[in-house]
Amino acid sequence: MVVSVAVVMRVDKRVMNIFNSPQRKRLFQSMKMGWYNFAPIEEGTGIPLTDQETPYALYYCHKVLPQTIQEIQQASESVGSVLTQVWQIIRTLDEDTLLYYGFPEATIKLVKYDFLAPFCMRLDWCWNQETGIKKVVETNPQTPSFWFECTDGNNKVARHFGLQQPDLDAQKILKITLNQHVNRAALNLGKPITDCRVAFTALNNAEDLGTMRWLRNHLESKSTILPLEYLGIKDGEYLFDQRTKKPIDILFMWYPVEWLIHDTDEKGERLWPALEQLIFENKIVIVNFGSAFALQPKSIFALIKDLGYDFFSGKDAGTVWEYFPKTSLSATAIGNSYFAKPILGREGEGGFAVNSGNISVRSSNNDPWYTQQNYVYQELLEFPKLEIDGKPMTQVWGAWLYNNGNDKFISGGVGMRLSEGEITDNLSYWCPIGC
Repeated sequence: MVVSVAVVMRVDKRVMNIFNSPQRKRLFQSMKMGWYNFAPIEEGTGIPLTDQETPYALYYCHKVLPQTIQEIQQASESVGSVLTQVWQIIRTLDEDTLLYYGFPEATIKLVKYDFLAPFCMRLDWCWNQETGIKKVVETNPQTPSFWFECTDGNNKVARHFGLQQPDLDAQKILKITLNQHVNRAALNLGKPITDCRVAFTALNNAEDLGTMRWLRNHLESKSTILPLEYLGIKDGEYLFDQRTKKPIDILFMWYPVEWLIHDTDEKGERLWPALEQLIFENKIVIVNFGSAFALQPKSIFALIKDLGYDFFSGKDAGTVWEYFPKTSLSATAIGNSYFAKPILGREGEGGFAVNSGNISVRSSNNDPWYTQQNYVYQELLEFPKLEIDGKPMTQVWGAWLYNNGNDKFISGGVGMRLSEGEITDNLSYWCPIGC
């Protein structure tokens, strides 16, 4: 998710205190956005270190043309059509092929089994109006990050600054599709939704759990929300909430599958085999889980290129040509300039750019869990810049897609993130947009 471009758009200098001001605090607290600042978590206790908070949401609203938003949404729907086909293809691939493309062995049965199509995903775009480079750089079906911001937050901030709301339909689309998908999950269980216990869960931090609380408000059925650590499995019979001891039938869990397969209980026993068995016995439906993970590895872009243009229909072949960057599991197939990222990478971890054979920039976050993975290599792209507080920042667009109930992806909200470095990471800013 790299690299700079010479043309720099500039923020109105009359806007002040975009990182820290009483007005900023009041606005985002009124929006019930508990993660408008980031706070690192103390290891061992999990307590946020609020004295080390850094700003995330900018007290500013960048004006964009409605046409730009519409173009990104239309391009995203075209990409979604390709990804729908790719999901269906992945489920037919044999184990050796899936291992070749970096799927962990423990996930393969689930990927091939989960027939409930993905509910939603966020696409990340290099959308450079000045150079004409418009490429989707990755898909993120298994993260709650940047969801509220694109769907609800932009509209609220735009109103605050006297601009037009960028997407009046974003929340309506989310509500309709979410309820459709949860009802489909109930149908797969053979129960009416009124007889199903629905739960939302995520890591117990301000952003993930706060986003789940916001998402839950869009569901018309009764549901509960719980931190991930309160999930339990009762004698291999059902998943339950350890606080209430009540079973769970449908779970909306935002936690990466590639992490979950390694998790253990307090006795050191792996949790994955028991959970996987509940899924296979149809005792639980986890929404946007195995099917979403099938589209999570960065290597699926290499798979799309390996399938070739002739594999896809005329329109989808055109989408692959226009919007998908050249991507491969081999660096030499790309050339001497590329961006490298771990196949199961997240938040820029372990990424680096090579320009004319030399590493030009490297992620500041290089946890061995990421750097020891196999890598995927993507053509080096010129990302646009936006000047904030006198600093040119790298601009990345995010766009949400939702399953319309017939396994076709339709577009939802879009949004902009900015980073001080060339690689967008978990400390990048949310820059609200309006029209």
